[in-house]
Formats: sequence, C-alpha cells, structure tokens
Amino acid sequence: GGRMRQRNRGSHLILMELMFVLFFFAVCGAVLLQVFVKSHNISVKAKELTETKNYVSQAAELFEAGYTDLKDYQQYFSKLKEKDGKYRGYFDKDWKMTEKKNAVYQMTIYFQDDGTDRQGNVIMYKGKKQIYHLKLLKHLPGGKNNERS
Repeated sequence: GGRMRQRNRGSHLILMELMFVLFFFAVCGAVLLQVFVKSHNISVKAKELTETKNYVSQAAELFEAGYTDLKDYQQYFSKLKEKDGKYRGYFDKDWKMTEKKNAVYQMTIYFQDDGTDRQGNVIMYKGKKQIYHLKLLKHLPGGKNNERS
C-alpha cells in the first residue's frame, strides 16, 4: 500500500498551497481595503476643506462689507439662527443647510466690538471638533481714534 501514502502526501501539498493562496489573497484584500478607506477619507477631508472655505469666505465677505445683521447673513445662509449673540448654521454630511438635529457640521459667526475695532469670528465645527477658525478685524469708522482733540 505504498502508493496510497504518496497520493495522501500529494493532496496534503495541494491543501497547503490552497491555504497559502487564500491567505495571500486575504492579505492583499486587507491591504486594498485600507487603501480604499484611506483614499475615501482623504477625499472627504478635501471636500470638507473646500466647502468650509466656501462658506467661511462667504461669511467673511459679508463681514468685510460691514454687515453684522442676522438678516444679511440669512440671505446666504437661510437657516442661520441666533443664540446668545452668536449666529449658528448647521450642515448635513452633503453640506446642505439643515436643522441642528441632522447636523454633521456647524458654523458659528460672532462679533466683538471694542469701540474702535470690530472683530469677526467664523468657526466651523465637525461634531464637537473645531476644524477651521477665521478671525477678521475691521476698523470702525467714527471710533474713538477719529476724534480730533
């Protein structure tokens, strides 16, 4: 019965090779999956940055033009609400304006005056995390500095 033993050894080898091939494919699959996840995350981050810059720039332009009234900002950010003297707008994962309960991103706009200058702040949050903060400064006409003594 020497021939039987040899056939067994042959099928063992085939099994080993199959397992090796499967293992190899599993490793390749895992690596590819990571590559896809990473590239997806990169594209989400890139979109995040683009959209953030668009919205923040829009708010900054209004501030530069001297607008501080909620109504002026609502022309561009329809669902902007005021709370504690800050304007807040919410965006969903596709960057459409939405209500707070569906929000992924939040934009906060607020102003501080010290008589001569007005500081504007536009901050974008993702969840609780701040992802962008733009500080703006505008000199106020008719401030204390303009008075001749």
